[in-house]
Amino acid sequence: MKLAVSASEETDMSRIGDAPKRREDHRFVTGAGAYLDDIVFDGLSHAAFVRSPHAHARISEIDIAAAKGMFGVLAVLTAEDAAADGLKPLVPFVTENTVTYEPLAWDAQPLLAKHTVRFVGEPIAMVIAETKTQALDAAE
Repeated sequence: MKLAVSASEETDMSRIGDAPKRREDHRFVTGAGAYLDDIVFDGLSHAAFVRSPHAHARISEIDIAAAKGMFGVLAVLTAEDAAADGLKPLVPFVTENTVTYEPLAWDAQPLLAKHTVRFVGEPIAMVIAETKTQALDAAE
C-alpha cells in the first residue's frame, strides 16, 4: 500500500525514528536557557522535608526547637500542625478501575507521618525558610 502525500504535508509530518527539530536545545546547550530554579521571585520561601531513614518505625518524639531557632527558618511543621490547620490525608480521586469498573480501595496517605513511619522517605516534618540552603540545613 502506498500513501500519496503532497509536498507541504510531507514537511509538517514527523514519523517514528525522525529527529524532531527542537527550538529550545541551542539556548540550553549554550548555557543561555533558564530553568524554573533560575527564576527569582520576590518574597519566596523554600521548604525542605525531614524524611524517614527507616522502612517501619514508631515516632517517639519530634524535637523541632533547634530547627526553629536557626537563622532564616520561618516555620517547622509536623503532623500535629497539619491536623490543627484542618488538612486531611491525601486520597486518590480514582474510585474504580477504568476498564473493569471494579471498585478500588485506597488507604489515605497522611501529609506527614504522625505516630508511625511506613516506608523509607516518608515525610515526617517540613521546614520552611527564607533560602533553600537554610531550609536544608534546618531539616538536617
